[in-house]
Amino acid sequence: VKKGEFVGIIGRNGSGKTTLLKLMAGILKPTSGSITVNGKIAPFLELGLGFQEELTGKENVYLYGAVLGLSKRQIDEKYKEIVEFAELEEFMHTKLKNYSSGMQARLAFSIAIQVESDILLIDEVLAVGDISYQQKCFDYFERVKGNKTIILVSHDLNLVNRFCERSLLLQHGDLPKEGKTEVLVRYYTKSK
Repeated sequence: VKKGEFVGIIGRNGSGKTTLLKLMAGILKPTSGSITVNGKIAPFLELGLGFQEELTGKENVYLYGAVLGLSKRQIDEKYKEIVEFAELEEFMHTKLKNYSSGMQARLAFSIAIQVESDILLIDEVLAVGDISYQQKCFDYFERVKGNKTIILVSHDLNLVNRFCERSLLLQHGDLPKEGKTEVLVRYYTKSK
């Protein structure tokens, strides 16, 4: 993956897409081969990864921000922007266990995009968002496209087609095909 590229990863459930992102993020270590990452990564992998349900939304902003490498001072400076992007102003003093999965995803994504990173790993980030929040994410993607390297795992082939110039198709942990997204999506939908 080249610097500034927006790459999609598609494939059936269980094909290894999320595992590949976890390898890139350094959460998992490869059993063979190697992965080289040049740049700082901000992973948004699993809903709630790094969140604590018994803490409030505000407390989780500081916890998850710290997990992603933000200092308390950086979180203080970005807190208002995080909350506004997530559109959760009235819920920040509510325990996370009372959040819907969509609210949790919005909060996590809003924190992840605040990290000054070169690479953003995104795993099904928009699957639980409502239409207005999805549009906000699309606007963010448009703003950073070409400036950040983004690797997007999604079953939403329209989303992959819209943003990714190039994509990878995974099947049972193998990479049988990669190339221009439009061509690869057509191939994948015919082979289902």
